[in-house]
Amino acid sequence: MFPFKKILITTDGSDKTGPSIIYGLDMAKVTGAEVTALCVIDESDYEDPMNTASPDSESVLYQQSMKAVGSIVDQGKAKGLHVRPLVISGIPASEIAQASTDHDLTVMGTAGRTGISHLLLGSVAEKVIRSANSPVLVVHVGDYLKADRLTIKRILIPTDGSENTTTAITQGIALAKVFGAEVTALSVADQAVTSRSKANEGVGQSSLEVCREATDYVANEGRKLGLTVIPLILTGTPSDEIVKASVNYDLIVMGTVGRTGLAHIRLGSVAERTVRQAKCPVLVVRAKEAKTPV
Repeated sequence: MFPFKKILITTDGSDKTGPSIIYGLDMAKVTGAEVTALCVIDESDYEDPMNTASPDSESVLYQQSMKAVGSIVDQGKAKGLHVRPLVISGIPASEIAQASTDHDLTVMGTAGRTGISHLLLGSVAEKVIRSANSPVLVVHVGDYLKADRLTIKRILIPTDGSENTTTAITQGIALAKVFGAEVTALSVADQAVTSRSKANEGVGQSSLEVCREATDYVANEGRKLGLTVIPLILTGTPSDEIVKASVNYDLIVMGTVGRTGLAHIRLGSVAERTVRQAKCPVLVVRAKEAKTPV
């Protein structure tokens, strides 16, 4: 039933990845998944910018990276898990996305930057979300250290009724079955779209009708596994409403199309905005490359 059998846990050795490491290891403990601990030596940190070769095993960067993955190996051993350490060199977001190809789930930490620093630097987690070949679970600093073991009792599954959310819904329902969690299907009637719908009454399907059909679909999927799904329809800006609701849940499972380029810069991504601001961990499943549970 569990959709993730090979878990990739990423670390940069900083405190911001601490909660995600605990979350990823505990999930592997519950499900029996294989674990790989990955640290990417950032090429931009090389002392000699003209040297494109990987730092050798005596370099400070390599030693720091080995210490980071070694910590995950030790934490895994304490939980009865075997963790494979992996240190590679390159651009973090690109290397993590490439490594995700061989895994069913990528677990990452983030500081959830906003404002000017986010616009200038972006976020490795958000870049990975756009290009990863596996679902990406993002855990904020402080998200998880609320208990001494993994607890997922309430799962929120946002849906807009499009095919972009189908795989995320399937995986969210599967996780709820594994953890015995309560599921809420949230669909947000975009305020701007709803206003246009009222102005053109009688033309096409209303935003609220789309939302009802979207939550009904999640409920039907839940029934297949013997789960009752609570429908929740709100009006507002999708990312804002999802973030507001997140305070009441242990996990958000949502889909994304992984937009890039000008469209992404202009429109942004509901998933990425949610990852940046949500009050609980967020599992993001890309529509195209997402893997279907076995």
